[in-house]
Amino acid sequence: MGADHQRFAQAGAYLTGIDLTARAVAHTRRRLALFNHESALSTGDAENLEFVSDTFDSVYSWGVLHHSPDTRRAISEVHRVLRPGGVARIMIYHKWSLVGYMLWMRYALFRLRPWMTLTQVYSRYLESPGTKAYSQREARDMFAAFSSVQIRNVAHAWRPA
Repeated sequence: MGADHQRFAQAGAYLTGIDLTARAVAHTRRRLALFNHESALSTGDAENLEFVSDTFDSVYSWGVLHHSPDTRRAISEVHRVLRPGGVARIMIYHKWSLVGYMLWMRYALFRLRPWMTLTQVYSRYLESPGTKAYSQREARDMFAAFSSVQIRNVAHAWRPA
């Protein structure tokens, strides 16, 4: 919805942003206009980025690429468009999380389907169809082409507004 994009704009970043849907791009464009910020926004496919290799100093994707049908390909594209020495900040869901276990209890155990895997539960019941989550080992494998990889599991508490 453009909230993080807005924060980067407020910090003075020169921005380029893509989303799979024109609706999301239009929403982000309107959001930025309300605060007199600009960005080169367009629709695009994370698995086939329409940017020249080594274009960006920084790539940021928070909670997006695990929705891509081919997350590995999307991460490869991030690596391709990132300049040498650039930084990618990417958040993907962790497979062995409390949320995953809670979803498994609700949709597998309590429905008498304990054979359902966490992968199946994520794909069917978390956010959108096909959502994926990864172990640290799987994440390291997907990011193997990057020169330095730091993986952190972060649990966020939900707080009332």
